Parts: sequence; C-alpha cells; structure tokens
Amino acid sequence: MVAIEDHQSLFQPLIDRKPIKTNHDTTSDDSTSNVGILIRFISVILVGILSFWANHEASKGFDITVLNNVARDSPAGQRFHLFYVANDKVTRIVLHASDFMEHLLYPSDNDIPKKQVNSVVVRLVSVNLTKAVVENDRNFVVNISPSVMEEANVDRALVSVIRRGMARVWLWDGRGSGAPPELVEGMVEYVRMAAEGFGGLKSDFSGRNIPAGEGYAWWEDKDPVALAKLLRYYEGYSKGFIQRLNRAMKYKWHDGTVNDALGMPLQNMCGEYNFSKASY
Repeated sequence: MVAIEDHQSLFQPLIDRKPIKTNHDTTSDDSTSNVGILIRFISVILVGILSFWANHEASKGFDITVLNNVARDSPAGQRFHLFYVANDKVTRIVLHASDFMEHLLYPSDNDIPKKQVNSVVVRLVSVNLTKAVVENDRNFVVNISPSVMEEANVDRALVSVIRRGMARVWLWDGRGSGAPPELVEGMVEYVRMAAEGFGGLKSDFSGRNIPAGEGYAWWEDKDPVALAKLLRYYEGYSKGFIQRLNRAMKYKWHDGTVNDALGMPLQNMCGEYNFSKASY
C-alpha cells in the first residue's frame, strides 16, 4: 500500500503552479475598476447638482407650487401637464419673471421696502376667471384660465399671463394706501411689458401731450396698456419714477403722489399726452 502511494507521488509536479492571469482576465479587472471610478465620479457630480439646486431653491425666497385643476384627460389639462408641469417649465418661467421684476422694482442700491412673498401657487383652473391673482397674507395664487391653453402660441400666452401675475405679486397693490385700481393695472402692464422688452415700441410719441391740472385723474377710463406706455414716458423723463411710485402704493395715497414720484409737478411737462397714439 505504501509502495502504491509512493509510486503515485512520483507523478505530482515538483513546483506548485499558480493560475496565470490571461489578457482577458486583466482586461476584465481594468474594466471593473474603470466602472467603479465612473460611478464614483457620477455620484460626485449628482451630489454637486443636488446641492446647487437646493441652494437655488433656498435662495429664491418663496415656495412654488403648480396645480392642474383641469381634468387630466382634457386637451387643456394634457397640454399643461405634458409641456409645463412634468418638466418644471412653469417653475422656471415663474423664477425668471420673479427675478426680473424683483430687481426692477427693488434695486439693491435703493431703500424701497421690499414686499414679502412667502409662496406662489400657479394653478390652471377649469373656468376663465377675471381675477388672475389672489393674495392671502403674503401667499399668492396665480390663476391661469383654460383658454390660455387654446391659444395659437401657447408659450407666449402662458408666459405673458405668468409675467402679469408675478407683476401683481411684487407690486404694492395700493389696498392699504388707497391707490387708484386703474393705475395699479397700468403698473402691472408696465412691468409685464418691461419684461418683454416693450415689444420694440419707441420710448416716446410724436405730438404727445401730458395731462396736468390739480386733481386731474389722468388714469381713469384708460386702457392699461396705454397707461403703461405713459408710465414708460414718465420713467424715461425721471429715472426711478416707477420704483418711487411703487413705494408710494405701500403708504397713504394723495393727489400729489405722482408729482412726488416724478420729482416735479406734471404741469411742468409741456402739454397733454396723446392717448390715441399711445393706445395702439
């Protein structure tokens, strides 16, 4: 028995051979290592993006909520959800409009008290509403009528509605001061038009005449767009007029408020503004 075992041991290799890695095995190890590095790199990038987004959300200063109150299977509901909610496009439009209007009305080098905004809800409603913005203790709801989703150029219509809504959010609305509602409407249109670059309109009008006279309410019975163009003329004459007028809407309104914001009596500006030319 011993002899048989000794005989078998003669066939055992003298050197213990270790498995040799082939080129294929080496390549596999390298690939695994590269994948691990790539995963770690992507993770770092994602963490950075999430951190940036979190800081951005915190810096905007108010919460944004988007609601679709129209039946999801309706044409308006489908279009709104697919093109504006699912991809956060509405949120981006709100942020862009808000940033522009906040800096327009409350420049950093000015002492104008900034309006406090806690939250903004953008809501597609099921019926067309006349009151686009509702405020409740620094919380605002911007209502979008379903007819906006039926416009030939939906993007343009929606952006315009949101800009108008955010103008109302940031403007002092005069409820506490007694500012004329018609003038507030003109201010809203001015801010909206400013965000759109005034559509290529000229800064003045030939043959214009500026309304004057003690107690003359030149804003009454005027189209808001025509008023916005007049306000633009005043702003061009006295830089910062719109900001000062917005500040006046926070406090008590009086007959000389516009004169104070302008820095001179309206009577000092020649003639009377021609609304027929300004209303086109």
